Amino acid sequence: MAENASAHAAARDQNGPADLVVEARQVSKRYARTWALRAVDLQVGRGQLVSLLGPNGSGKSTLLRVLTAVTRPTYGEVRIFGQQPRNGLGVRERLGVLPHQSYLYGELTAVENLHFAATMYGMRAERDELVEALAHVGLERVADRQARTFSSGMRKRLALARATLHDPELVLLDEPYGALDVEGIGWVDRFIGELREAGKTLVIATHEIGRALALCDRAVALRGGKVIFDGPTSDYEGAISGATEAVGLEARR
Repeated sequence: MAENASAHAAARDQNGPADLVVEARQVSKRYARTWALRAVDLQVGRGQLVSLLGPNGSGKSTLLRVLTAVTRPTYGEVRIFGQQPRNGLGVRERLGVLPHQSYLYGELTAVENLHFAATMYGMRAERDELVEALAHVGLERVADRQARTFSSGMRKRLALARATLHDPELVLLDEPYGALDVEGIGWVDRFIGELREAGKTLVIATHEIGRALALCDRAVALRGGKVIFDGPTSDYEGAISGATEAVGLEARR
């Protein structure tokens, strides 16, 4: 994987240690006898948009869970803003996460869900501020409706409002296009574009390869828990077939 090592070295050169927002070194994760991640290296510089690509079971969601300290790596080290995510003071306040499952509280209204999130972030947010956050995602008219009555697209919008409520510097999105119609997909594109214009650092795990390549600066492809490509999105299509074949040959040995 000499090409991947070169890509990591280039990331370090271009974004010095002070500019590294995400750094994962030789991260491996095992569940029973199954390795979900195998010696994954990932460096993300400030302001980069990185897409995590790969089929189901490739390790995308597991990697995001490790980065957010939801699960511990079996081996390896993770640093967010130079700190271990589980113990780093102030990491949570600088990090916004859209998990694969929304984890909204169905019995709470939209504004109550945001109020609860604000409390967890240590924010003192007035109702007007929370309704304004809902307005930003087009949900101000349903601020007092229970989240359990929302469509999948509305739940996605509410979850994105919650993930960005505290104006985080780093935003991790796990399948932001999942279960959305064409209109919803277009809206997520625009939302991600706004985050980019605001200078946020984003890591996006998605099956929507075409959209990821159009929106992001860099693609990181996983298969079988291993990184098989890490480089500019413009190089992805020409490199991925060869990398996939190489992984297949290795697996058969």
